[in-house]
Amino acid sequence: MAAVDQIWSEAVRTLERNQSFALATVINVRGSTPREVGAKMIVRENGQVGTIGGGCGEAEVFRKARLLLDEGSGARLAEIDLTGDFDQQEIGTCGGIMDVFIDLWVPTDLPIARHLADSAEHNRPAALLTMIDPGARSEAPAGAKTVVDPAESKMSAAAGVVGFEGFALNQLADRAADAAAGLLEVDGDGGLKPVTHIGPNGSPRLFLDPITGAQRLIIVGAGHIAQPLCELGAMLGFHVTVIDDRASFANRERFPQADVVMAKPFTAAIDSLRLDRHCYLISVTRGHAFDEEVVRAALKQPGCFIGMIGSKRRSRAMLARLAEDGIDAALLDEIHAPLGLDIGAETPEEIAIAIVAEIIRERRTGARDDFSLGVKSGRLRRKV
Repeated sequence: MAAVDQIWSEAVRTLERNQSFALATVINVRGSTPREVGAKMIVRENGQVGTIGGGCGEAEVFRKARLLLDEGSGARLAEIDLTGDFDQQEIGTCGGIMDVFIDLWVPTDLPIARHLADSAEHNRPAALLTMIDPGARSEAPAGAKTVVDPAESKMSAAAGVVGFEGFALNQLADRAADAAAGLLEVDGDGGLKPVTHIGPNGSPRLFLDPITGAQRLIIVGAGHIAQPLCELGAMLGFHVTVIDDRASFANRERFPQADVVMAKPFTAAIDSLRLDRHCYLISVTRGHAFDEEVVRAALKQPGCFIGMIGSKRRSRAMLARLAEDGIDAALLDEIHAPLGLDIGAETPEEIAIAIVAEIIRERRTGARDDFSLGVKSGRLRRKV
């Protein structure tokens, strides 16, 4: 499961023990910051779970969260300045400002936490909606919260958080389904608009915090590269699935850290999965013919990250065959082949690191360039 969404299962466990906690969430950033909007941590009497970047900034948020726990009610907004100079006119590349909202969760909030944890576990869209500033037109206090579930036909609870008619529920549902986190302002007509300025202006301010679902790493091919790739994926918080058509390779003894191990033909296994934008499917099979089979099967469910190791020449030849078969050029352009950042990798472990590095870059920035294994050095060797 993605590390950020493990927060919700931990929230459930805490509330089930009849313990309260303070939730600190980054709701806005300016400049370069260590964590993105939506990063969060739980602060309890016995410590914390998660991180919003570490260092003095996190320590200050922790202190304020503990004060909130001691008070037993309310919510507060903390501005964490990481620029190193509170008087400078421009934010440099070495620091920025994070706006962190800290609110109290009590045992009666358990149904909300359970809904969010269940959505994360089963990869279903949902979002936490929190009142940040009620402004002059809402009766709901700061920290009021509910779940926005696009699958529900009515979201009266969401309207109740805002406390007035005309609230744009459809806009909220769409943003939740698209996993678009953000700070929103409710205008005079009940519509929503994104805002980045935290200062109050009389309008209600809300934070929509979508569940991104379980980030899934699907490793097709259970050879030598797959083993360190599985370990790295598990370490980074991915839900890891390993697939191979050989039971002697796809088994728990070889992949103890995998969440799912499937010994099935490649196409049948991929067809049985529900692929989406939270999936990273990596083909590291024992041959290019199998890689092509894997890519063809994955393309039936567009939207996920598809990567394949191999040489530049063979990758181009495979993409050309797919194009001749009428597969949309836009889909083919999204395939990462050859896969892996060019770090001169040779061993299975090094190749796995190069692959994961490209996944992280795509996940965090969406950026791509020509510095893939095989594009610059041509040194990638297939090892099963």
